[in-house]
Amino acid sequence: MAEPAEMNSIDQAIQTCDKYIDEHRRSANRMLMLLVQIGVIVLTGLIGFGYVLFRPLIGTPEQAVVSPLFSNTVIFSLLAIFALVFGVLMSVYRFHLNETSKAEHYRIGFMRIRIAANNNSQGFQSEVRHALTEKAFAFQSSTGMFRGKNIESPLPGHPTSDVAAIILDKLLDKLELIEKKIEK
Repeated sequence: MAEPAEMNSIDQAIQTCDKYIDEHRRSANRMLMLLVQIGVIVLTGLIGFGYVLFRPLIGTPEQAVVSPLFSNTVIFSLLAIFALVFGVLMSVYRFHLNETSKAEHYRIGFMRIRIAANNNSQGFQSEVRHALTEKAFAFQSSTGMFRGKNIESPLPGHPTSDVAAIILDKLLDKLELIEKKIEK
């Protein structure tokens, strides 16, 4: 890159976008590694639970007593906690991906403006300049196939959260509230 004194404001904006993109990519990579680590821990825990629960069944039939240490409630509550943590981490990971995408779009917009500003030849005076500068920073976030719903998913991208939001939205569309006046 050029020296800071030689840089114009567009070059500084592009450099700022590059820094922002790098920060969000590093954060997204950290979230992904944390998800992998938690998945490995849960998998190891499930294997350990299976070994503790079924170890007595491997021996002689007289010793075949399943340990009441881990009931179904404990196992299901641990799996529910894992699903909740997984969903939150996935939504944070998706946030970083969306922010990276948005910053990359703005970076390309600044590059388009720089191209239009640096070229003053006859061909760049009309349609080309207009095409480069028109909607250079218009970013449309895609909400996927669930557009137009009234209820937002608390964990966007998590399948159960999206399905629950869709079901609630459908129920509320069918439900009609009528104000009832009470006479005193």
